[in-house]
Amino acid sequence: MDRLCDNIVEEILCRLPAKYLHRVRATARRYNLIILSPEFGARYWESHAPYLSGVFLQSNRPWGQHSRFLAGPSDRPSTATRSVFASDLAFLPRLPAGPPARDGEIFIMHAAAGLLLCSRGEYKAVQYYVCNPVSWQWVALPELPRPPTHLSGLLSVTNNRDGSSIKCFQVALFNHPSGWNQNNGCLDLKVFSSATGRWAAKSIRSPTIDVVTHAPPFLGQSGTAYWIGYSPMDKLIAYNSLNHTIQVLPLPSRVRDTTALNRCVGERQGGGLRYAHFDFSMFQVWDLQFGGVNGVWWKLVHQVGVMELAERNPEATALVTKPEYVEWRVNANSPGSSLFSVLGVHPTADIIFLDVNGNVGAYSIEHGTIRYQCPNQYFRSDVFPYVHPAHPVEIPAITKAPLELNRS
Repeated sequence: MDRLCDNIVEEILCRLPAKYLHRVRATARRYNLIILSPEFGARYWESHAPYLSGVFLQSNRPWGQHSRFLAGPSDRPSTATRSVFASDLAFLPRLPAGPPARDGEIFIMHAAAGLLLCSRGEYKAVQYYVCNPVSWQWVALPELPRPPTHLSGLLSVTNNRDGSSIKCFQVALFNHPSGWNQNNGCLDLKVFSSATGRWAAKSIRSPTIDVVTHAPPFLGQSGTAYWIGYSPMDKLIAYNSLNHTIQVLPLPSRVRDTTALNRCVGERQGGGLRYAHFDFSMFQVWDLQFGGVNGVWWKLVHQVGVMELAERNPEATALVTKPEYVEWRVNANSPGSSLFSVLGVHPTADIIFLDVNGNVGAYSIEHGTIRYQCPNQYFRSDVFPYVHPAHPVEIPAITKAPLELNRS
């Protein structure tokens, strides 16, 4: 490559995954200067921008199955997407584990600011990591003195003044709303800050919430967890881990099937909340608006009848109407009798991810079509919206501190 002009060298370097750029820098002073130039940096991240937003899909399949990244608009993950992301997170340390415990498996817990919060172990995590799936950088958090059992987690960051780099990060582990009343009406938190290097136990008294919810939360990149109510069904519990506030928001009423639980909620990049529900007769998508008598209201942005959706997507309809699939749903007493299950919301594109008889499809609101992205999952899938900024993201170092659990 020494005989090539800089323009051709830049073109080659622009096609490399970010995880390899630092290695190339070490091979020659010329490559180092090119990669460090502002012009190359802007061009590199702009060229990869289409592949930097989507969702991480984590299937609750038997052990040994890895997470996948779905960009959304294309039929299947492109070569560029696969080269940019280490979506299987194989660069994180793993331990061999037996089938029941799954202690050595890596599970995604949350995504924010281009980073992932992961745990080793699903129901009783034995180690937590913060990593960048683009650069392969990762840090291990100090182990908790008393590891919690099956807590959800949120990752949040504080940027430096220029906004181009992360100053510190915070991890908040929290219990399910069903346990708040059992804990003297408190939200039980385990909070780690990279600025202190310590875990701290906190108890936040929650307001009186007459909402029963059983399902796991939907997690936003803003550091907020959302629980959709089961009783009543038109309420949404929101916990923000940055200021530790809890509020209850209204939800749109169901169309026909008031008992169906086929719903999801997700944050839009740059702000905004999107809600989708699917029952036997209608699929609807709503966006949260601010103002009005109650301060917030929902705007219907998309609606399609199930028959129209089936006609537009004959391949998907053929899958969900297979005799064995219909028989399984009847025997399982599946709620709502929906043709498709709603999984999650794309953070930047007008796409809703659906489960189509064990196959994950990306439903385009604009075109009304479903494109397959991940076949044969068969088990429950968790969706984690992810957006990597159009610039390098470095994980700040963790301050060295004695391992102790403080009460505050």
